[in-house]
Amino acid sequence: MKRKIKFKIEEVNLMKFENKKEEKKYYETVASEEEFLKWYKAQDLPKYETPSVTVDNVMFCYNREEDQLKMLLIKRKAHPFKDSWALPGGFVNPTESTNESCLRETQEETGVKLTELNIEQLYTFSTPNRDPRGWVITTSYIAFLNQEVLTAGDYASDVKWFNIDIEGDLVMLTEGDIVIQLDIQKEATLVSSQERLAFDHGEIISTAFKRIRGKMYSQPRVLTILGESFTITEARKVFAKFLGLDYKKIDHSNFKKDLLKFVKEVDERPTGVGRPSKFYAVDSPYLT
Repeated sequence: MKRKIKFKIEEVNLMKFENKKEEKKYYETVASEEEFLKWYKAQDLPKYETPSVTVDNVMFCYNREEDQLKMLLIKRKAHPFKDSWALPGGFVNPTESTNESCLRETQEETGVKLTELNIEQLYTFSTPNRDPRGWVITTSYIAFLNQEVLTAGDYASDVKWFNIDIEGDLVMLTEGDIVIQLDIQKEATLVSSQERLAFDHGEIISTAFKRIRGKMYSQPRVLTILGESFTITEARKVFAKFLGLDYKKIDHSNFKKDLLKFVKEVDERPTGVGRPSKFYAVDSPYLT
């Protein structure tokens, strides 16, 4: 049996084809995959340019004590866009997936350690010339987490949590005297903005806000920003922050009725004067 197989392979190697089309068809449809790959690598095929691949991570947190939604940005230490504020991220290594790269780059640049439960793939941005260094395609992510202590990495001169304030489609990111203004619908930094974001990060951030707003009432993963558990009032406040509303404008009873389809009660404990408050968590089917 072994001799028969060996004979067949040798026979294939000695086969003569009438033309390249016939040869190609044979190796693609009749030969084994091992034989096909050996043949393919030996062909004089056109050489195509290949892009570099990066990841960018739009990271949100919510500070309960301050009742403040925040976003993490790094200040670039090197060209291009030296001294500009940017999303944490970087180049994907050949031996890792974009998910793995997102986790690694975030920790290297900010000191924040994430898991795959924290991140959600957002969108792939591939507009030509989006990066002045060459052809670079980026896969972007959204992450929801608690506010953490930050440490700037090798490629960042600074890293900060920026306060987020939203009015309609206008987003203001502030940290001390630093002000960055975005228009979600135009997907760009405003011309009047004091500071500008690196690359196309204004477009990426705007896309993240659109995604979150579009999925809040059908897949409220955004509530993981509150940690392991939360009250209905806290959930209302987070929704209101992303919508640019006063949370009291969201009717408590109707909101609770809609939200209970996606959450489960996990605890009941005192939060002040009066009856204990019920605490909820997003049900696992809505975390993916």
